[in-house]
Amino acid sequence: MPQEPNINLDKNKRVNEPLLPVPRRSAKRHAEKLDPSNEEVYGSTGPDSGFAIKIVNKYKFLWKNHPRHKLVTTIITNLIISRAAHFGRAPTVYDFHHVLGLLRISENSLGDLTEDLLIKCSKEKIKGQYLLSIINFY
Repeated sequence: MPQEPNINLDKNKRVNEPLLPVPRRSAKRHAEKLDPSNEEVYGSTGPDSGFAIKIVNKYKFLWKNHPRHKLVTTIITNLIISRAAHFGRAPTVYDFHHVLGLLRISENSLGDLTEDLLIKCSKEKIKGQYLLSIINFY
């Protein structure tokens, strides 16, 4: 097949060839920390801990009829965030299912979240902190 007349195949004379080493992309998103002088692996960031709220809101119909449904939502969200932070990653749906399984929460009941436990958790600054000390979520 003949060569096109306007295409130069000589590698030494290419204008668009980048200089080596090829620089990583620039930080167009402010949440990304790009530091080429550091030898750590870096890239785009994942969802933050606020993603746990999105996960819980999707499934909060399980306890929406409970009189303290906002407290239950907050407790479960904090437990999901805490479990994900322990592993150094963002919250996932698997963390949510793990927390529901440990607390035995189902469509019919709140499982181990008794009224006494809810009262104790409601007095805490970080709702559900007491549960982290009595149950191994990891």
